[in-house]
Amino acid sequence: MGRFHEFISSVFFWPTWVTALMLCLSTTAVGDSPPVIIDVVLGEPVPLDTMLDDLATVRVIYVGEIHSISRHHRIQRDLLRRMAEKGINLALGLEMFTEDQQPVLDRWQATQESFAHLIRDLGNEKWTNLKDYELLIAAARQLKIPIVGLNASDSLVRKVAREGVQGLTESERKRLPDGFDRINPEHDRLLRLRLKVHRAFQDKSLERIVLAQALRDATMACAAARFLDSSVGQDRTFVIVAGAGHVNYGFGIPDPLSRIKKEPFRIILITESGELVLSEAEKRQSVPVEITHQDLRFIRAPIADYLLLTPLKPSQQPPANDFSLNN
Repeated sequence: MGRFHEFISSVFFWPTWVTALMLCLSTTAVGDSPPVIIDVVLGEPVPLDTMLDDLATVRVIYVGEIHSISRHHRIQRDLLRRMAEKGINLALGLEMFTEDQQPVLDRWQATQESFAHLIRDLGNEKWTNLKDYELLIAAARQLKIPIVGLNASDSLVRKVAREGVQGLTESERKRLPDGFDRINPEHDRLLRLRLKVHRAFQDKSLERIVLAQALRDATMACAAARFLDSSVGQDRTFVIVAGAGHVNYGFGIPDPLSRIKKEPFRIILITESGELVLSEAEKRQSVPVEITHQDLRFIRAPIADYLLLTPLKPSQQPPANDFSLNN
C-alpha cells in the first residue's frame, strides 16, 4: 500500500485542502493540545469521561482518521488506553492490515519482537506509512488487546476499479462479499462529489471506482462481523480504525456491518485542523474542488457521534465574525 493510496483516501473520502466541509479548519493546530470533544448529536462539548461512559454501552466504535496525520495516531493510542483503564474489554480492528495478513499479525502480537520485525515480515504488500501506527499497535499489544486485520486484498480492489466485476476470474468472484454492491444512494452521491478532486477521473465514468470502494467497505464489515461472532470477540467492544471516508455519516463500514449484525455503535472523527499536506506530485494529480455546505445538505444524518477538535493557537484563529448577539 503506497503513499498514493494515502492521497486517494484523503482526497476521495475526507474534507481536505480543496474542500470546505465543516470539519476542516484553515489554520494551524496547536501541537499536542488535548482535543475538545464535541458531542455532535447534542451539539455541545462534553468531558472525556462522559464520552467514555457512552462508548462503554456499545459494541462497535469507529475511529475515523487521515492516515498521514501523526496527531491522529497519538489520539487513537491515548483513547485506546483510556477505554482500557475504564475497564472496557477491547479488540482493535485495522484497515491497515488485510485479512490475509492476520497470521503474521498474530505471530508478532504473541512475541516481544520490534515493530520493524512486523514490517519486515509483512513483505511488500504493506502500507508504506505503517510505521506511523507503531504507537497504536504497540499499545494494543502491551494492553493484550487482540489486533484484527480487516481489509480486502489491494490487488483485488484495484482489479475491480479497473475492470469491474466482469473482469474477475471465478475464484476472485468467490472472494466478493455477498451484496457488496448494494451501495447506499447517499453514499454513492457523496463519493461522486469527492471523486471530482482527482484529475484522472475527470470526464470518466465512476461506476467501477465507487464499486471498488464498496468492495473494500463490505470486506471490512464482513471481517468485523466474523470477529464479533468469534470466541475471542464475542465479549469485546470492537474499536475499528479506518480512514474517515470509510465511517463518516454511518456510510462505508457501518452500513453493511449493521445489515449483518444489529449492534449499537458510535463514530468518532478527528479534525484535520490544517495538518494535511500534499506533495507537489499529489497536487499535480488533483484539481481544485469546492464542496459547500449546500452540496452536503442531502445527507440527513450527523457526520459522527463525537468530533475530536484540536484547539488552535490564538494568533491563528480565524477573524471574528462581524456581528453581536448582545444588540
